[in-house]
Amino acid sequence: MTRIPCFATLALVLSISVMPAGAAEPEITAALTVMGYGHAVKVLVNGADTGITGGKSQSLRLFNKGHPWSAKASAEQRARNFVLVPGVNVVTIEFTKDPKTNDRLTIDLDSEGYPGPLLKLTNQGKASGKHVVKLRIEPKAPKGFKPVVITDAK
Repeated sequence: MTRIPCFATLALVLSISVMPAGAAEPEITAALTVMGYGHAVKVLVNGADTGITGGKSQSLRLFNKGHPWSAKASAEQRARNFVLVPGVNVVTIEFTKDPKTNDRLTIDLDSEGYPGPLLKLTNQGKASGKHVVKLRIEPKAPKGFKPVVITDAK
């Protein structure tokens, strides 16, 4: 894993397999896991608020907008859970640490077909932060896949 300073705005563009014209959108799923004790947290995926608030442990399953299950989901579920697109996705993470806490913030974004997390953020001491990360998500990990790691560890 490569460590990237917490203050950096990141972009990760992984290789893409080109879909033939008229092909059905591939199914993409991901799991967003936040251990946000002692932190206020907001996570947007492609501009959509996922409803993550921090202050506790939260986990959310994410799907691509064209996933077959989206037709059966409520409008609220579609707005929060069906937010991925095949290819480049923009994940925005904002957090503020409660000055009275010693808790560590951890955020992981895992996707099926990948050997490890697409994104891993940890924060122990920084009072607040905002990160905008571009991730290419495909049904299967590309050769040479490396996760984006954001940390305030020295």
